[in-house]
Amino acid sequence: MAQRKDEGTTTESKTIEQYCSVCKETYEMPVVEEPDDHDVVWLKCPGCAGFLPYMTDQGKHVDKSAAEKDGEIGDLALEDIDIESAREYTEKDVYEVNEVIYHRSWNDYGKIIAKEELPGNRKTIHVLFVNQGKIRLLEGVT
Repeated sequence: MAQRKDEGTTTESKTIEQYCSVCKETYEMPVVEEPDDHDVVWLKCPGCAGFLPYMTDQGKHVDKSAAEKDGEIGDLALEDIDIESAREYTEKDVYEVNEVIYHRSWNDYGKIIAKEELPGNRKTIHVLFVNQGKIRLLEGVT
């Protein structure tokens, strides 16, 4: 939680790291509306000033691999994955947990460790890459 100082007063403001599909960037976005009796938190993108919904944990549906459920996610090495079976990543495709992908822009291989369904019928995959680490990417964009 970040603190801001405005003319002698201190106020606390929450931020959440979130990907903006308009800016195509991940930012620390300030929370502009907290949930009362619903599961959606509203964030404001500092890049485009647009508002994005963010599902709290109780509202998210996340499918995780057995390794992530057991807390065994750590570093990933090329030797740990079958790069011959890797599919090239595109945000239009749909993937499965434990599938290996290749991200052309980063020249990096990764293993899908979780899938997440967001509001508005949007979907993401959580990928553990060899060089980039854990990254969340879009999935099934039409």
